[in-house]
Amino acid sequence: MPPRSVTVDEGLLRRMARDAAVYSLTRPIAIVMWLALAGALVLGILNLSAGTSGGREVSAIVAWMPVVIVALALFAVGMTVSGARTAVRAAMPAESVVWLTLDDDRLQMGSGRRRSDIPYSTFQHLRVGRDAVLLKLRDASVATAIPRVLLSDDDIAALRARIR
Repeated sequence: MPPRSVTVDEGLLRRMARDAAVYSLTRPIAIVMWLALAGALVLGILNLSAGTSGGREVSAIVAWMPVVIVALALFAVGMTVSGARTAVRAAMPAESVVWLTLDDDRLQMGSGRRRSDIPYSTFQHLRVGRDAVLLKLRDASVATAIPRVLLSDDDIAALRARIR
């Protein structure tokens, strides 16, 4: 594949960060966290309603627990979105030209003066978002984001075949 390039603008950065945040918020460990928070919220509401239904006064901890749980969920989403924005901006600053080449055994990618030659065996799997292709690194909790516009559907199929 000949090198393809794109100039990264603020809009593309925001959209790629959104795809990265959605990826992070829907990973299996994140889903476990959401289920735990949902369970805690249901228990908090049940404790609150059970305490107030009998006309008894409930403690401040029981009364504030649902609010604290919702605040924790919002905090988790906010931190994930912020982290995704920071990571995407660090890798591809606005107005930089990002290029990509798919070779038989490796992916070559560059942004500004940086260049990476990454063997496909480095990646565990990929997820295709609307504006970013996210390549999860093997034995790590991070992913590499590539602008979706740099890859055709055939390129993505070839990547899927090479990443096992």
